Amino acid sequence: MNLFTNSAGFQILMLMMLAFATLAFTLLAMVTVSNAWRLRNPLLSWRAGKLYGYPLFASIFLGFSIFTSFVLYYKGESGMGPVMACYSWIALTWFFSSYQMSKRYITDNGIVKNVNDPSQTVRWSNIADFIEKQSAGGSIFVFFYMQSEPGASKKQMNRVELFVPNVQRDTFHKLLNYKLRRRFTQQSIYASGYEQFN
Repeated sequence: MNLFTNSAGFQILMLMMLAFATLAFTLLAMVTVSNAWRLRNPLLSWRAGKLYGYPLFASIFLGFSIFTSFVLYYKGESGMGPVMACYSWIALTWFFSSYQMSKRYITDNGIVKNVNDPSQTVRWSNIADFIEKQSAGGSIFVFFYMQSEPGASKKQMNRVELFVPNVQRDTFHKLLNYKLRRRFTQQSIYASGYEQFN
């Protein structure tokens, strides 16, 4: 109880929490970088964050941390230097991790929507069907794929949505044609405002 009533003890507790957060975000960045580097044969990629392709909240926090650090430095608050260095490092690692996680990768093996989430990765061979819908600035593709759940004897149908910007749309269509042409014909049909390839 004295830890929370004692000012020095409370400061130590806050510093320990800050150190733990710094370590956690550093490990997250390392894992994210490792997963991104392990991608085999990336053929196409693009940014998909909410702030001009960059992650929204991580970008705001990074900008706020840099701004606060400059203000404290300008006012001569040198005692806050180590604390702000930790916050700036957290902001930088969070931004970098979020940037990599929000990036879309199209590889020789399949579609990677999030490098840290295996459920957002779809192999070309597992795709059973897909539909396309025109959207502002690009197209939304919905891929249906078969996947075996742990402990289940049958495969289940899952889906993953992917927004493809207009800049990458033609190239992405060529990759789809190349990867799926053996199982899908070139004929397209329109149903419920979607374009479906069978």
